[in-house]
Amino acid sequence: MVANMGTITKRTTSKGEIRYRALIQVRKQDINFNESRTFSKKALAEAWIKKREAEIEENPDILLGKNSTAMILADAIDRYLEEINEALGTSKRYKLKFFKQFAFCHKRIDQLSREDFAQYILQRRAGIPEMGLDPIAKSTADQEIQYLRSVLNHAELLWNQPAPTKELEQAARGLRNARQIAGSETRSRLPTSHELQTLTSYFHDRWENTNTTMPLHLIMWLAIYTSRRRGELFGLRLDDYDPEHGVWLVRNIKNPNGAQGNNKRFKVSAQAKQIIDQLLDPTVRKKMMRLTDDGSLLLPLEAGAVTRVFTKACKIYGIEDLWWHDLRHEAATRLAEQGLTIPQIQQYTLHDSWSSLERYVNLDLIRKNVLEFDDAIKM
Repeated sequence: MVANMGTITKRTTSKGEIRYRALIQVRKQDINFNESRTFSKKALAEAWIKKREAEIEENPDILLGKNSTAMILADAIDRYLEEINEALGTSKRYKLKFFKQFAFCHKRIDQLSREDFAQYILQRRAGIPEMGLDPIAKSTADQEIQYLRSVLNHAELLWNQPAPTKELEQAARGLRNARQIAGSETRSRLPTSHELQTLTSYFHDRWENTNTTMPLHLIMWLAIYTSRRRGELFGLRLDDYDPEHGVWLVRNIKNPNGAQGNNKRFKVSAQAKQIIDQLLDPTVRKKMMRLTDDGSLLLPLEAGAVTRVFTKACKIYGIEDLWWHDLRHEAATRLAEQGLTIPQIQQYTLHDSWSSLERYVNLDLIRKNVLEFDDAIKM
């Protein structure tokens, strides 16, 4: 009879969350067995150990498995998130956690096949109504493949795990041939003045007449006037702001070579400063911080929740195909329309390459009567 193989270790994550790592380990004679999973509650960890020990007792050959030390993919994701932590962007961190609700994430990584990856992507492309998930674009599917690839490569290179990287690549190749995944296409969608006015009026009314903690009429225009990505915008720390010199330090900026330590200062325009001053007004600040005690950030709000409200508002008013990231394109376009050169635009947007900004400075048409915040808020 097999007994007492399992142990539970309590850990605290970098965010202060409690996790329980359940480990089943057997070291004797020719057996070298190691299997673990991480849970949010101790009772769940105990139940998993009891269930797994019963399975091993019924089938001792499990202990002799060729790749018995392979991790469950969900556990590999948890460990990856803990080890990489600050180097990850908000979107990637959210998506990796999102994966864990699917069945393939609860298989040992050495048992994952190209069919598992392909089936998941095809499901996502078609949409999963029972989970409330709409179909995703080819570029989004390709990005999810990349996120999975990063975890498996990390597991193989750093933890000596039998990661199915070749299986994932074969799945990606087949999905690309079937035109189910593809790289991102260059978007040209910009919000119209009418759309910006509609959203500003709606968000301002919502701020004035409900208990919302989100001054989206200010946040939307802050995104435009600072040209910051979503993760950067909601990560702006007050102690990194230098109003005297008109700059703000952005930490861990997205970069192909890794975000960790890639810190840069962007130029704060007069229009951006106007919005920042309003966000720092004690009355606004008090309402924003109603659900948090963390006063270190300019926007002490959950980025995903804010952008979901933005997306919902677009649906309410029939504003089609407008993404939050399009506000960054709007920002760069406005700077180019003002006659700024690429090096000057980079002081605001912090783009690394000239090529990514060329489409803004080579505009075929300069817009007239572009809506500004001061005019929008008067309506």
